Amino acid sequence: METDSESGPANLDIKLVKIDVKMQIRTLYAKVTFLQETGGMTEEIERMMMELIALCNKDDTLLTTRPPAAAAVRVFPKFLLKAVTMQAQSEYAGPDWKHLLIMPGDIIVVYAYINELAAIGFNTRTNLGGLFPVDSVMKVEPQPHEKTEIFLATKSSGQHASSPSSLAYDTGQYVRVCRWEKVLSGAYGFNLSTLAMGRFNAKFDFKKIEWHGEA
Repeated sequence: METDSESGPANLDIKLVKIDVKMQIRTLYAKVTFLQETGGMTEEIERMMMELIALCNKDDTLLTTRPPAAAAVRVFPKFLLKAVTMQAQSEYAGPDWKHLLIMPGDIIVVYAYINELAAIGFNTRTNLGGLFPVDSVMKVEPQPHEKTEIFLATKSSGQHASSPSSLAYDTGQYVRVCRWEKVLSGAYGFNLSTLAMGRFNAKFDFKKIEWHGEA
């Protein structure tokens, strides 16, 4: 009887390690960028990064997951009035931090479609959001209902957008909360105007939209 050499335990472990490494590299990139922007970069860290880059360049397949292609037939409406719950069927790690990192089984809350092949969503396991290919997920029964919380930006992000993971916003734009964080008034949100995702502080530059229930 023939065996499938590509689906053995060893190969499965290797795939998981690869995905884990990709996730760590995305996180490391965001941290290094933050240090560069705030003047906290040291010569030692810069030297270690150069060594890591040199190592990765020996086999650049680690960093070249193909991003979703552009739509060839028709375009979906960009914004979904009601978020859709999906479950990942395969792993995905895009070319940069703007793409969603997913592993099989992850629950993804989808907020918008870019085109037939790409969507924007929030991974409930990693608590991060981004762009991902539609064919990597499958629609499932909705998760327990969570109250929709929307904030109106009263100012532009300006100084509060201090790192790549920070959400950029302009006056008059609406931001939907994906998840509240432990930091007081800190949240991870989705900008309904730009379709961007990132962290923001609801205490600054925002006014909460109050929803009135049906009579």
